[in-house]
Amino acid sequence: MGDDLPPVLAHDRNVRPSEYEPREDEIGPVDFLAVEFPDGRIGAADLRELLSLVSQGTIRILDAEFIVKDAAGNARKADAAELGEPDTGIGAWSGASSGLLDDADVEHVSAAIRPGSAAAVIVYENRWILRLADGWRRSGARLIEDGGIPVDDLVAALDAAERS
Repeated sequence: MGDDLPPVLAHDRNVRPSEYEPREDEIGPVDFLAVEFPDGRIGAADLRELLSLVSQGTIRILDAEFIVKDAAGNARKADAAELGEPDTGIGAWSGASSGLLDDADVEHVSAAIRPGSAAAVIVYENRWILRLADGWRRSGARLIEDGGIPVDDLVAALDAAERS
């Protein structure tokens, strides 16, 4: 889309879906991931694909928390810069927390990670759905529900289907 074109609004029914660009105030479904890094370090490659999804506009990061658990099992929030070498660029994540994750969320993740590990908890918005949803809205459809399926439940269901 050229820079000289005005932003396309969701209610404009004369716009083809491929021309639609979500506005900043539009919000897509929000999910989170908690990922454990067993050696307590997060490298540049560990976040590269995540950052690629952000730069493509596929997702938007809403919150990021980092948690470390020492060998004795004591967990605490950590600054991103503590978890990687300076040349990895992880320091860019310092101060990325927006406060969406509360102490109970951090405690829940802390209980799941192993001693000597670090975890990244990322809350992200799925921006990719906005263009699709806009096309549906313009055709008169409405979203009546959305949700997720925990990976463990999906694997169990697939395993059960495979056995039958």
